Amino acid sequence: MKYVLLFLFLGFFNVQAQNYLDYYFKSNNINGAIVIYNENKDEWLFSSEVEPFDNSPAAAHFHLWQALVGLEEKVYKTDVKHSFLWDGVKRSFFNGKRTEWNSNTNLIDALKNDTDWYFDNLQYLLPRDSYETNIKKASFFKDIKNNELPYFWNYAALTNPNSMILFLKDLKEGKLPFSKQNQQFVFNQLLLDQKLAMHTATTSYLGKEIDWTVGVYLKQSKPIYFSLRTYRSLETEKIKDYEKRKNLIISQIFEVLNY
Repeated sequence: MKYVLLFLFLGFFNVQAQNYLDYYFKSNNINGAIVIYNENKDEWLFSSEVEPFDNSPAAAHFHLWQALVGLEEKVYKTDVKHSFLWDGVKRSFFNGKRTEWNSNTNLIDALKNDTDWYFDNLQYLLPRDSYETNIKKASFFKDIKNNELPYFWNYAALTNPNSMILFLKDLKEGKLPFSKQNQQFVFNQLLLDQKLAMHTATTSYLGKEIDWTVGVYLKQSKPIYFSLRTYRSLETEKIKDYEKRKNLIISQIFEVLNY
C-alpha cells in the first residue's frame, strides 16, 4: 500500500528527492529527515524517499486536533481565565518529569506545554458518540493500532509527514471541518513570530525517541510547509545541544534552498 500511495503522490505533485539535504543532518550528528512543500512553486522536496509516508505516533501533534474538537463542542474556551483543575497527580512523560503539567491549565498553556491530561479530559467532557468519532477514530490519523489505551496518540495512533503538512495547510487556510475562527485561534498558538509557526511532538516508538517538528515559514508570498523528524536510539544519550543543532539544520536547509 505504501508504494501505491507514493506512486499517486508522485503523480499529483511536483516532487523532488533532494538527497544532498541529508548532509545537514549528518554534519550535525543527527539522524533524521525533512519533507518540504513550497506553495510558491507547488513543489515537494524531501531528503529521504521513504520519509513522506513513513508513519509514526502523532504524539502531541494530535493536541491540535483535540483543541479544535473541544472548541467546536464548546467544552474548551479561548479565554486564558478558563482553566481546568489539576487533579494533584504528578505525571511524567516516558520517565521524564513534566513539572509544567502540575498546575491548573488553560487551553493556551496546554498547547504550549503539550499537557496530555488536559486533552485526555475530553473523554469525560464530550458526548460519547462525539468522543468515539472525533477522537478515538479521528480522521487525523493514518493508522490506529489501539485506541483503548490511555493517551493512545503517543504510541498507538500514527500519521506521517505528508499528512501533517496537508493538515497544517488546511488549518492555515481554514479548510478543516471546524469553524474558521477556531482554526485561526489554534494556528495562532503555533506562531513564534510573524514569519514562522512551529509545533513539536516527542515520543518513544520501536526503541527510538522521535522528535518531530512541523512548521510554516511565512517569509515568501506563499507559505512553505515543512516536517522534520529526528530519531535517537533509547540506548544512547541525547546530544546536549540537540535543540541548537536541530534549529541549525532547519536554517541551513532553508538557506541552501534560498527560502
